[in-house]
Amino acid sequence: MADIGLNFQHVYIMLPTLLHIHHPMLPGYLDGHVPHGICFYSLNKTQRSWLHDIGYYPSEGVSAPDNGERQPITGVYSMGSTSSIGQNANSDLDIWVCHQSWLDNKERTHLQSKCHLLEQWAARQEVNVNFFLIDENRFRHNARANFGGKACGSTQHILLLNEFYSTAVRMGGKRILWNMVPGDKEDYYDEYVLSLYASGALTPNEWLDLGGLRTISAEEYANASLWQLHKNIDSPYKAVLKTLLLEAYSWEYPQTELLAMKIKQKLHDGKIVSFGLDPYCMMLERVTYYLTQINDMTRLNIVHCCFYIKVCEKLSQETAAAGWRREILTKLVKSWGWDKEQLKILDDRANWKIEKVCKAHNELLDAMVHCYNNLIRLGRRNNLDVSANLKDIGVLTQKLYTVFEVPPSKSSMLLNPQISPDLT
Repeated sequence: MADIGLNFQHVYIMLPTLLHIHHPMLPGYLDGHVPHGICFYSLNKTQRSWLHDIGYYPSEGVSAPDNGERQPITGVYSMGSTSSIGQNANSDLDIWVCHQSWLDNKERTHLQSKCHLLEQWAARQEVNVNFFLIDENRFRHNARANFGGKACGSTQHILLLNEFYSTAVRMGGKRILWNMVPGDKEDYYDEYVLSLYASGALTPNEWLDLGGLRTISAEEYANASLWQLHKNIDSPYKAVLKTLLLEAYSWEYPQTELLAMKIKQKLHDGKIVSFGLDPYCMMLERVTYYLTQINDMTRLNIVHCCFYIKVCEKLSQETAAAGWRREILTKLVKSWGWDKEQLKILDDRANWKIEKVCKAHNELLDAMVHCYNNLIRLGRRNNLDVSANLKDIGVLTQKLYTVFEVPPSKSSMLLNPQISPDLT
C-alpha cells in the first residue's frame, strides 16, 4: 500500500469509517433510513484525526458500538489486486460490502445509494472505487443475476467466491470463516463449522461465513467463466491473464484445484515463503504450467507481457528505492530470459505508434478469442443445454465484437486505448 499514492491511501483508510458513520458532515450522506454501522468496527487514530480535521467528533459509542455483531454491515473487504503485486497506481478498488440478510429492499436501495455517493467522493480524488453489495447468504441461496447486473453474472458464482477467498483484505468487520476450515474438510464444510462452534473453538456471529467452495458443475463453470470474460474484457491485459486462468481450469476439469484452495492449503501447511502466496503470482504460475504443458509458447510470451504491464514497474528505468514488487518482477523477468531491449520496448508503451499497437491489438484479440472458443467447447464437451445462457453468450459476443471490431467498410479500426494512450 505504501507504493500507492496518498489519495488512494486516504480513500482506502476512510471508506470503512464512512460506511460505519452516517452524518450530514461526512461524504456519502443522504436523507432517509440508511443502514450504516459495521460489526465489531472501531475507529483508529488516523481515522479519528481526519474526522476531527473536518470538524466532526465521533462519540465513544460510535468508536466502540454495543451489540457489534448486529450491525447492518457484516464487513467491508477489498478484493482483486489489493496488496498484491498486481496493484499499481492505476488500479481500481473493488470493495464488497457484506450486509445482514435481514435488510429489506428499501434498506438495500438506500445503502446502495450511499455507496454510489462514496464512489463519487473517491472519484473526485482520482480514485476509482466500485462497491458490490453482498447479502451474507447470497452464495448459499444460489442467487442469480445476468450480465446487466453490476455485481454478478449468471448462476451461483463459485469462481467469484474463489476470487474473493484468494484475494480479500478485511477493511473492517467480521473475519472470514472459510480460512479456518482445512482443505480436506471442504466436502463437509457446514458440518465442520458446526463442530467448531459446538466445541467452543470459534464463537458464532463473530465470523463472515459465505460457505464452502464446493465442486463446480460443468454448466456452472461455463456460465461463470463467460461472466469473468465479459467482466474483464475492457482491461485487455488483465483479461488475458484471467481468461487464460479459466482455460487452465477447464483443462483440469473436473479435477480443478481453485487458487483459493491452493493458497489455503499452503497457509495450513505453514508454507509461507517469499511471494508464494501472492494471488497474481500464483495465477501466473498456474497459467505458465498449463501453457507449458500444451506447448503454447506464443501465448506464454503474451502472458509474460501482460503480467509485466499489469504490474506497472518500468525495470529499464532506474529508481531511488527498489520496492518488493520491483524485486519480484526483476526475478521473474530474469527467469523469462528477457533482455534490456525488450524491457525498453514495453516501458515505452505510452509512445507506441500505430504499427506496434496494431501488432499488440491482434495478439490480444487472438488470445481472447482462443479463450472464448475454449469456453464454448467446454459446454459442448459436457453436452450442456445452453438455451438458458443464450442471452449471456449473445451479450458477450456483442461486446467482443464492439471492443475488437474491424468494420469492412472502413479503412481504420478502433484500437483499445489501454494499449497506448496516444497514437498521434
